[in-house]
Amino acid sequence: MSSLSIVATVYNDAEIVPVLVENIIKNIPQGIDKYEIILVNDYSRDNSEQIIAAECAKNPNVKGISLSRNYGQHLAMTAGMHHTNGDYVVTMDGDMQNPPSAIPLMFEKIKEGYDIVYTVSKKRNGVSDAITSYLFWAILTRVFKMNVVKHQLMLKIMTREFIDRFTKYGEVNRTIDGLVADISSNYAILEIENQKRTHGRSNYNFFKRMDMTMDMIINLSSAPLNILIYLGFFVFIGTLFCILYYVGSYLFDIVPPGYTSTQLSVFFFGGLTVFILGIIGRYLSNIYTEIRQRPLFHIKKTYNL
Repeated sequence: MSSLSIVATVYNDAEIVPVLVENIIKNIPQGIDKYEIILVNDYSRDNSEQIIAAECAKNPNVKGISLSRNYGQHLAMTAGMHHTNGDYVVTMDGDMQNPPSAIPLMFEKIKEGYDIVYTVSKKRNGVSDAITSYLFWAILTRVFKMNVVKHQLMLKIMTREFIDRFTKYGEVNRTIDGLVADISSNYAILEIENQKRTHGRSNYNFFKRMDMTMDMIINLSSAPLNILIYLGFFVFIGTLFCILYYVGSYLFDIVPPGYTSTQLSVFFFGGLTVFILGIIGRYLSNIYTEIRQRPLFHIKKTYNL
């Protein structure tokens, strides 16, 4: 017999919490003799904390963590993972888009000897969500060639040993998808159908996904810096051709002397400089955040822990 921990993050989803808990309990796999459901309230603006407290009062297997401010889903999930005790740990969104009915399938799969089992789904909650998700994975896997499982959901199951490795990672700028990919390549993939939200709206938009994309790229790859090196080289070669062109144009009086070359140089190199400084600045910002070694999160209150 084994024990199972299920961690779900909650942000402004008070009305979903009781349904979430009920569905998770219904889908506790056979062979699990002890389970815990850890709900992490990421400083919701509704009454999510009160609802979590009520669920904890009804069932000692339901546990709650309330953070002192909004840290974002990935740090909130990390807080829950740090407090798990199960032999196996499931992570999932708290908005019921990740179907609890997939938990028994994941449990059976990981018992085959894998460190982690991913779930993937190409179905998203609306057109805009599908587009931003497609761009997110395309940039990571096609442009920067990062070795991560495409279209993965937050719904995953991991072994205790895997979680113990995960909790040793101390960086503040983190994504769960990036960290788990760095820990082990011994994984399996289950394709499921992600569910549509029945309440509220997704907290992810284009800008949040792009920000997460930048964090994953910068934290796990030096590809942007390598691209800048090649970009600088090709700009240098292109500049040589432009010089030859404008020298020829000047000699044959095709353009007013100095005007075109000056304007193109200002706009081109000005934009290129800002772009390069932006990427370098993002690296420096992440380095500065990490060297301060501040705590990953602060917990305001816990329930049944």
